[in-house]
Formats: sequence, C-alpha cells, structure tokens
Amino acid sequence: MSSVIMWKDVYELASSACKHFDLSFGKILPETRKLAKHYGECRPCDKCQNAEHIDERNCREKVLYIRIHQLNKPRHPLAFSTILRTLAHELAHLKYWTHGKEHRQFERDIINFMRDQGFAI
Repeated sequence: MSSVIMWKDVYELASSACKHFDLSFGKILPETRKLAKHYGECRPCDKCQNAEHIDERNCREKVLYIRIHQLNKPRHPLAFSTILRTLAHELAHLKYWTHGKEHRQFERDIINFMRDQGFAI
C-alpha cells in the first residue's frame, strides 16, 4: 500500500471518527522535521496559539501532525496499524488535552471505533 493511499485513508478515517465522537480539527498534515522523534502531535491553530485571550486547549481548528514514514528510512512508510494508533492518540487530544486516564480511555474508544470500521489495529 503506498503512502498516498494510506494518507487518504488516514484523513477519511479521522473525519469519520470526528463525526462519530463530535470532534473537530482544522487540518491533518504529514510529518515535518520537527516530528523526527515523535509519531504525532496535536497543536492549536496559529490564530489560537498566538492570541493572548484564547485558551489553546479550546481551539476547534487544531492541526494534527502524523508521521507516516520510518525515521531512518523516509521512503518506507510505517506500519498502517502504527499510523492508526498514532491517529487515535492525537484525535483523543481533541477532547482531552493531557495524557490522563480519560485521554487513555477515549483513545481506546477511538481505536475500537476504527476496528468497527474494518481497520486492523
């Protein structure tokens, strides 16, 4: 499976999960050099990040970054199940900003939703 097809699947699955769990995001982007040591990241949009009067956690246009390639082999995609687990983790941040018990449970709920959609995770 090529990374182009995988990226389309990632976006469609994220959109479906957000609709199911009543979440929203602004964009999902593939990895950047900043993600070299991380699998993913959830950030507030630039507008919320730079505004003094807006709590970044409440941003409804968050940007999700997902690494899709192996760290030392940029032309080799990660296992699709790894990408989907990362996606579930970052989607959970749309509701729970920290890594507490609620975040972990919600991440499991998202993974179960993905499995119900027919994805092997």
